[in-house]
Amino acid sequence: MRSAAELSGTAVTASIDLAIGCLRQNFRTAPGAAGWYHYLDDPNPGITASAVGLFTFGLAGGRFERAPEVVGYLTAQQRLSPDGCSGGWPVRTTNGFPIGEATAWVVRALSRPGAGLLAGDSLRLGVEWLRANQNVDFGWGSYLGQPSRVFHTALNMLALHESGAGGEALANGQRWLIDVQNAQTPGWGPLPGAQPTVVHTSVALMALARIPGALSTNTMRQTAEWLLERIEPGVHVERSTTVEEYDVPFTDGGAPAIFQNSLPHFAGPLALSAIFSTGVVDPLQPKLFQAVSGIIDTQLEGGHWELPRSPMRPSVWALWPFVSALSAARSAVLSTPRSKASLLYPGCAIVQSEDQAQDLTRRLLIQNALFDWLRSKWLTLVLWAVALVTTGIPIALLVTGRFSVNDFLTALILPALLMVLQYVWERRPRARAGAGGSG
Repeated sequence: MRSAAELSGTAVTASIDLAIGCLRQNFRTAPGAAGWYHYLDDPNPGITASAVGLFTFGLAGGRFERAPEVVGYLTAQQRLSPDGCSGGWPVRTTNGFPIGEATAWVVRALSRPGAGLLAGDSLRLGVEWLRANQNVDFGWGSYLGQPSRVFHTALNMLALHESGAGGEALANGQRWLIDVQNAQTPGWGPLPGAQPTVVHTSVALMALARIPGALSTNTMRQTAEWLLERIEPGVHVERSTTVEEYDVPFTDGGAPAIFQNSLPHFAGPLALSAIFSTGVVDPLQPKLFQAVSGIIDTQLEGGHWELPRSPMRPSVWALWPFVSALSAARSAVLSTPRSKASLLYPGCAIVQSEDQAQDLTRRLLIQNALFDWLRSKWLTLVLWAVALVTTGIPIALLVTGRFSVNDFLTALILPALLMVLQYVWERRPRARAGAGGSG
């Protein structure tokens, strides 16, 4: 018997470690800065990318020995002023003007175990900025007054939940997300009323699944199955959401300016993270195993994955979604980092140590096949055993001269009857099946 698909904990862990090694190798320091930029080969760290990099270490369950330097850089870049912008973080191109895209990621990074102790009041102030910049419709845009978007709202909800600062803002964000779900399908698009996409459905599902009772089990299952139908193993992006582009107006030294934002998205890994994290869809399915294997197979030598619009440059955005998906798969399917899951059929897998995988699998499959055969043939075996005993005794008596030929032939009547009974018994189901088929 061959397995329908396999998932190796050793391979998953090696892929995660290679990705984390990419971050370690590309860690940068500059005067007053420590971390990463969007493009990892850029020597000058940026705020959002540094937060995403630190967050990725947390996803992998690892500790980054230079995390205090990154936290120190992030806290030093927080906007602290009495002009209503206090507590948020900017990006390099907004010249100190804080926006939600950066602030939510920094709050998520500082909410990881250990990081918050180094951040002091920065985490609390960042949470307050997110609350203060929630729109009156209860969604979030880049800042207060900018159009509410699904990705932003889900990201901010995840940040609030992970920081432990739920409350009214999180409950209102939940209400907005549920209200803007597509009326025809269990999915979300980038904006209210837009056609659903895998990316936006995935992040919305992840945000809502964290809140007990936000979605019914049936709704979560329908959404997760909608995502599962659209996953293509080995394909990580969907054409319509490869990059989410929009303009962000801001004030630069009192003058109006425009920041043209581009968010790279990886639909496949995000969908896997959402499906595994909800726990409402059986993870033991060939398509999920194949999608995880597709991530491992397409990882580049440097540890990152290809960024569609800049395939020659490693990017932090082409790391965290994949590490998230691999970590979620490892938690949902594998008992240890060195275990292996052999999928026999959907919903049934053998999970075992990879050190003993082949020998144990072979023994289990042989043992199961033997037990199945014995269960199906138990009556035949009993009849044959009785027949052998009732035949063997007359033969022994005939050979020793204690039975005549007539006595011997008489003694064979019972074994013959048993054989006829066994034949008739085995023919009965076939006769019934034939009768039913002809009707």
